[in-house]
Amino acid sequence: MASFTTEATDESQEQERVAALHSLNLMGTDPEERFDRITRIARELFHVPVAAVNLLDDKELFIKSPTVPGARTMDRADTFCDVTISGPDLLVVEDAAADPRFASKPDVAGGRGVRFYAGRPLTISGEHRVGTLCLFDSKSRVLSEADRRVLDELGSWAERELYDSMDLDRAHDVQQALLPSSSPGAPSYELAGMSLPAHRVGGDFYTWNEADGCLDVTLADVMGKGTAAALMAATVRAATNAAGTAEPSAAFNHASQSLAEDLDATGVFATGFRCRLNLKTGELRYADAGHGLSLIVSPDGEYRQLRSPGLPLGLGGPGSWQANETKLQPGQVLVSFTDGVLDLYDGTLAALDEVAELVRQHPHPSTLIEALRRLAPVKNAMTTSP
Repeated sequence: MASFTTEATDESQEQERVAALHSLNLMGTDPEERFDRITRIARELFHVPVAAVNLLDDKELFIKSPTVPGARTMDRADTFCDVTISGPDLLVVEDAAADPRFASKPDVAGGRGVRFYAGRPLTISGEHRVGTLCLFDSKSRVLSEADRRVLDELGSWAERELYDSMDLDRAHDVQQALLPSSSPGAPSYELAGMSLPAHRVGGDFYTWNEADGCLDVTLADVMGKGTAAALMAATVRAATNAAGTAEPSAAFNHASQSLAEDLDATGVFATGFRCRLNLKTGELRYADAGHGLSLIVSPDGEYRQLRSPGLPLGLGGPGSWQANETKLQPGQVLVSFTDGVLDLYDGTLAALDEVAELVRQHPHPSTLIEALRRLAPVKNAMTTSP
C-alpha cells in the first residue's frame, strides 16, 4: 500500500509541477532579451561556450535562451537538466564522459561532445522546479565554491524573471476580465470586440454600455507598453466610465479634467474614440481625441474615415473636443481599432484600404473579430453594424 501511495504522490507532484510551468506561458515562445541577458552574462563570467535557460514539461526540454539554430526542443529524458530538476541543489558534472549517468547521453556521446555541465534548478511558487540555468563546455572543469555562489545568484535572477512572467499573466487576466462580457440586446445591431495585447498587458482598452436606447462606446490607446501603460489605462478607463452617458465630446472634457494632474505628472497621453449610437435610428454622435482609426464601411467595401479635430487626452485641455454627427445605414459596419491592426499590414494609414476589404469580406462583427484574431497578434478592435 505504501508503494502505491508514493507513486501516486510522485505523479501528482509532477502534474502540479507541469501545471505550474504552463501557467508561465513560456514554452515555445520567442526569444526575450530579459533571459538572453542572463545567459550572455553567464557565458562571459564562466568563459563557457554555452549557457542556457531551459524549461522542462513532462516530455520535452525547451531552450528558452539563447536562440539556437534548428529545433529548440529535445527529449527531456536525454538531457542533463532532467536530472537537475529532480532535486533542489546545484548539479555539477565535471567530466560527463566519465560519469555513468551521462556518458551515453546524446550531448556527450554525440556531436556536441559535452564534458562539463553545471545546472541550477529554477523554482517557482517555492516548490515547483520548472527549468534550469545551466553551463556547458566541451572540456572537463571544476566549479569553485565562489563560482557556485555566482551561478546560484544568476539562477535567482532567472527565477525573478519567471515570477515577472506570472505577474504579467495575472495582469493580462485582470485586463481581459474588465472588458465587456456581453453585447447589447438590440436585435437590429450586432456588436463585437477583442483585445489581444502584443505584450500581454498594455495601454489599450474598450468599453461599451447600453442605456435609454443608445449604445455608448469608448476605445482608447494609452502611450507606451507593459505594466506602466496598463496602470495608466486603468486610470483613463475609470475616468471615461465616470462620464456616464454624457455626450462623446462632454465625456472627453470630463475625463480630461479629472485626469489632468495624473497625466501631467506621468507625461503620459492617450488617444481615444468615443461614440453614442441611437439603436433605433442609426444616428451616430462621436468625438475623436487624436485617434483617427475609426471607419464606416459599406457593403461594397467603400469606406469613410471618421475624422474630428482633437488632441489626445493629456495634450488637449477641456473644450478641445468637438461633437460630430453621422448616420450608420443598414448594412454598414462601424469599426474602430488601435494601431496594432495596422501593424498586421504595413503599419501605415495605407493599410486602411486592407482593413476595409477585410470588413467587406466579413461584414458581421463576430466573424470580423474572428478573422482579426486569426491574424493576431493585434491590440484592440471594436465593431458594430446594423
